[in-house]
Amino acid sequence: MPCGKNGGESIDRTVSITLGKGCLTHNNRSFIAENVDGNRSHLNVTYCNVPLKETYHKLFDEALEKYNAKQKRADRRIPDYYEKIRLSKQEKLFHEVIVQVGNVADMSAVGENGELAKRILDEYMQGFIKRNHTLHVFSAHLHMDEATPHLHIDFVPIVTNSKRGLETRVSLKQALLTLGFEGEGRENTEGTQWTESEKEHLAEVMARYGVRRIDVDKPHEHLSVLDYKKQERTREVEELTEQAQMLQESNDSMRESLDELKDELSELSEDKDNIHLEMSKYVGEEWELPEVPPLMSAKTYRTKIAQPLITKLKDVIRKLIVNVVEISKMWKQALNEKSRFAGRCRDLERENDSLRKDAKKFGIVRDKLGEQEVQSILQKAEEERLAKEIIKQPSLVGGKTKFRDKTRGNR
Repeated sequence: MPCGKNGGESIDRTVSITLGKGCLTHNNRSFIAENVDGNRSHLNVTYCNVPLKETYHKLFDEALEKYNAKQKRADRRIPDYYEKIRLSKQEKLFHEVIVQVGNVADMSAVGENGELAKRILDEYMQGFIKRNHTLHVFSAHLHMDEATPHLHIDFVPIVTNSKRGLETRVSLKQALLTLGFEGEGRENTEGTQWTESEKEHLAEVMARYGVRRIDVDKPHEHLSVLDYKKQERTREVEELTEQAQMLQESNDSMRESLDELKDELSELSEDKDNIHLEMSKYVGEEWELPEVPPLMSAKTYRTKIAQPLITKLKDVIRKLIVNVVEISKMWKQALNEKSRFAGRCRDLERENDSLRKDAKKFGIVRDKLGEQEVQSILQKAEEERLAKEIIKQPSLVGGKTKFRDKTRGNR
């Protein structure tokens, strides 16, 4: 029996916070999989279960209305933000993490350790929402009717007061940045920092129940030299594939941003032309005061002729000044955006150079091992990945898995 709240000696357990596929019907038990024990489903805990579309209406309808009201062009308006994100290549409708303590061998859902895991996960869940205010949790379930107790936490990452697009919009990177997690290269992204932080919070809860966190990411000393080299080559191939995908996503995002900037510059040019047109209306008009008609008094001349002309001239000048000031502000903002994107383009060029170097390394590996060996490694890696996915659902046995910011559409 563990110590802490439970007394006794301390026990060691692994922790797992992995990126899930987000099958909402499985999580809320609308769909019952083969690995689910229906006799134990009443032990599950539902923290929240709001339909995803309803969540999107609640979070983004007000910001969407404001955004559309500002658009002068109909093709820039967004009829349905849910559908926009569903079809997006940069963001996903929602993200899911699966949280687990131990595995089926040492933390089975059936028995005393299952109840211990349930208490730990329940306490961890209570703090998750408080810590992660930019990750709007709309569906969260603690499952006790599978092999190992575990949490499914589904959330929509949001950023507020955004200067681009909707004021409140979907962005995993910005949501994590707001929480204080700033990426430092491909090996230390916002996602990996956030995941490790959450594991530390989970470890703190475990410690209160006399359970100590241990890591399973140890060197595989038992592997033969050849197997170890194959494993390393497989890892390199997977990293290169992921880097290529991340670069493609960055390029897609930049292309979309540049298209938006082009549209804004086009609108500014149209506004500038409109000002010139407005000015041309008055260039040909006679602004000189006419001669005083015979027998007209000075007072009548000032009231009937001079003052109306001056008032009209003031009105024209006021309109032109307002238009010029407004267009100057917008033009300055557009130039600042252009400068920012130019800097981002330089960053992408450096990433391209880095990726080309990695590709060159991969070419050396391929030349050394041979095309057939590389294909064999890739095939083996894919088979292992599929096997892990199959195993993950019934037992949810997992080690340390990085939380990768892979922005994709609906699953």
